[in-house]
Amino acid sequence: MTRDQLRDVSITSADEFEAILAEVVEKAIEADVDVRGAWEFRTRGSTHDWEVEIIELAKHLDNEDECE
Repeated sequence: MTRDQLRDVSITSADEFEAILAEVVEKAIEADVDVRGAWEFRTRGSTHDWEVEIIELAKHLDNEDECE
């Protein structure tokens, strides 16, 4: 894995951020990485520390509303 994989990616909105985040989570899941839990990290070139928490949600099936 290279350190600057997002060099050619533009993230200028919350929607773009969410799309990139979803892609990262999906790729990790496909590689059998358990992404659930809290992830703490410090960004390069910044004084900020962050924590991201990933919680798996139950799937809502469309036909559940019909069963009620």
